[in-house]
Amino acid sequence: MDPYDVTIDAGGRRASGLRYGTLADDHAAFTAELRAGWSEMSPLPYEEFAAPYLEFRRTLLEGCELLGEHLRHSGAGQVVMAEVNTLAERTAEAGVEAGVEAAREARA
Repeated sequence: MDPYDVTIDAGGRRASGLRYGTLADDHAAFTAELRAGWSEMSPLPYEEFAAPYLEFRRTLLEGCELLGEHLRHSGAGQVVMAEVNTLAERTAEAGVEAGVEAAREARA
């Protein structure tokens, strides 16, 4: 296999990035429903259990929000890289075509 023979699937990468965005939207909706379903009061009657439980819920929600941000960021990165790959592929093709033309002129 020629190491310079690389196929770039920019369309697939872009589609993947857009799917990450959809996943981030779904995850944000899940997190909002989770937050709305919990009140600020602890469902546990004992303070020894209530405080750690409330801390656990707060940490879980923060983790959910952070995951949503990472999903969105990853998707946006995939879309940007698809554009960069497309530009690189076009530039490489133009360079090859220019090299072929220069070789033809040199032979003539």
